[in-house]
Amino acid sequence: MPLTLNHKKEQLSIAYIRAVAAAAGFSCTKPDVDDDSVDIMISCSGTFGDNALMRSPRIEVQAKATAAELRPESESVKFSLPVKNYEDLRGITLVPRILVVMLVPEEVETWIEQNENHMMVRRCAYWISLQGRPETDNASAITIDIPRHQTFNVASVQSLMERVARREPL
Repeated sequence: MPLTLNHKKEQLSIAYIRAVAAAAGFSCTKPDVDDDSVDIMISCSGTFGDNALMRSPRIEVQAKATAAELRPESESVKFSLPVKNYEDLRGITLVPRILVVMLVPEEVETWIEQNENHMMVRRCAYWISLQGRPETDNASAITIDIPRHQTFNVASVQSLMERVARREPL
């Protein structure tokens, strides 16, 4: 049986995170069970970055994807996050957590283009830390505004890992 549209989005967002992390020099692992809003973990062996206070930094990631339209003048990406995920991500955890939301086109056939010279994935992903956010009275979902300058790319992942290694908040 083929994957549902939501499963396709989930798989593409995880593949995107893995590709970016690999290009940044980090490894990824997937928990056996996702019951704590962690889809994938990005980690580094040994010391990373200048002034590192701890070894083997790690970030836990909740991966989401949406076909929502992004207006060129908009300064943020709006995403409706289930309250369960919001509560899991806003809490204080030993390993820092982020939400990564990938934007994809409506038409599945246009998500990826490839030939002998390149493989291109349409659109990109954005990240945000929700740690320390207030409780919500919402019953099912809460809208999260992710600043567009927080693109999930090689440079941002390296910066995030350096911050974790220095024990700085994300």
